[in-house]
Amino acid sequence: MTIYNFFMYGSVFLFFLIGVLHICAAAIFRKNKDKYDQFVGEYQQAGLPLDLTTRVSGFMGFYANYQKLAFFIRLYRGVKMRFSKKEYVKQEAYDFVQGQPYEKITWMLELLNFYKVIYLLTAIFSVFLVVFSYVLN
Repeated sequence: MTIYNFFMYGSVFLFFLIGVLHICAAAIFRKNKDKYDQFVGEYQQAGLPLDLTTRVSGFMGFYANYQKLAFFIRLYRGVKMRFSKKEYVKQEAYDFVQGQPYEKITWMLELLNFYKVIYLLTAIFSVFLVVFSYVLN
């Protein structure tokens, strides 16, 4: 196998693999959508505001599943975030998410890590495509 064929077939393989993995990730989120909706409902019933990205991502379907989860996982991990230049996310939001049972948040952590693998493969695909398109042609 020549280096040309390696990058050509590698690009095609990664393209389809990434597509299949995105479909799997969307199916996993869809399977857990009721858990997500319940979690968001409890969060809002506690009087805690959602960030703009999480609110908007609710209208974007499966395209924004990563953003739907990222806000809560960042709260879970204790990452300091801002709502605006002057306003930080309240400590009560961190306490609420960190106080949830691990079983309630596990699927979010796993799915977010799965998305990170998909994004890593997408970066590798980009490198393969650039090498194939511009270096070898």
